[in-house]
Amino acid sequence: MSGDSDQISLRAMPTAAFIGYRQFPPLMNLYVNYSGILSAVKSYKLCGAVESDFRYLVEYHLGYTPRGPLNFGRGFYLRNGKNFRDPILAATGEQFPLPLLVSLFDPETVVKLPPLDMDKNPRDMVDEVLRAATSKEYGVIFRFTTEVGVKRMQRESFEWWKERAAGGGTQEEGGHKVKTRYTLHRLASSTTEDIDGDCDLVAVLSFNHVLSVTHVFTLEMKGTGLTGELGDRWTLMVVMTALSLHLLRQLGKTGKATVGAAQKIYGK
Repeated sequence: MSGDSDQISLRAMPTAAFIGYRQFPPLMNLYVNYSGILSAVKSYKLCGAVESDFRYLVEYHLGYTPRGPLNFGRGFYLRNGKNFRDPILAATGEQFPLPLLVSLFDPETVVKLPPLDMDKNPRDMVDEVLRAATSKEYGVIFRFTTEVGVKRMQRESFEWWKERAAGGGTQEEGGHKVKTRYTLHRLASSTTEDIDGDCDLVAVLSFNHVLSVTHVFTLEMKGTGLTGELGDRWTLMVVMTALSLHLLRQLGKTGKATVGAAQKIYGK
């Protein structure tokens, strides 16, 4: 079993077309996948409201080999199914085309989505960016722009705002101990001068306490994000940026001091 899985992990990595992927539910949970995984490859299960509602396999790409769209960058591949044989639907992480290319911290994390034109080769993925910045009010914010809508799409900007439990501790939510929460807001304009507290709240991402070794986070759509009017592509982007934040947390790159230093180095 493990030998077959090792062979699967080294095969060419096909990329899924945007059409036909499974519907994302309004409430999703990410769990560590301990059953039948490779010892050298860490993977996760993206589920619905309960763990038994397993929707997608999320593969952690270590970046040791240039497999898949991230090449030598560390990150996650969202498989269009439940195993390593399924094609890649989307990806997020670092983007290093050459081995041993090390960056202390680039404030930009790449998100690779399927092409907008379904007639195009699904391997011709579209690069979007999740950009970190410091904020007086929220410490750190993470901004992205993507297409929204169903029949007519237009590009709009959104921001993840970082929050913490009171006193830096944990709080109970849905039976889980939540350590850190991010709220996603739909911005009224494309400018970044001011953050309006009345921006439309469209999603909440809650990371569990580190002692929760299996349940990583809960992602819940809110407001217009719950109605479906923002479209499937937007929902996919939200899922991928949630995985981006999980990666950045793993790498210790969500702190205000780290993000501030990166902004000075890269001038972004």
